[in-house]
Amino acid sequence: AIGLGSEGGEFQEIVKKIVFQGKPLNEDNVFHMKRELGDVLWYWANACNALGLEPQDVINENISKLQTRYPGGKFDEWFSENRKDGDL
Repeated sequence: AIGLGSEGGEFQEIVKKIVFQGKPLNEDNVFHMKRELGDVLWYWANACNALGLEPQDVINENISKLQTRYPGGKFDEWFSENRKDGDL
């Protein structure tokens, strides 16, 4: 789990530099983000394995959660801030 957070942070750092510090969204930066996302995926898959979870089941559960949270099928700030009981 520690690697998952740190690799996600490395991805976010690149995004931050592009959004807030004026770095270009160019081929080199996209390639760097691609590599960091690969690291995130590797740690995520290993976390699934360690917990005895099938990756597709995790994905399906997330889809179900988001469909319930956002009944219109797209992000809505109100629903994001006003969740139903039990919606983590």
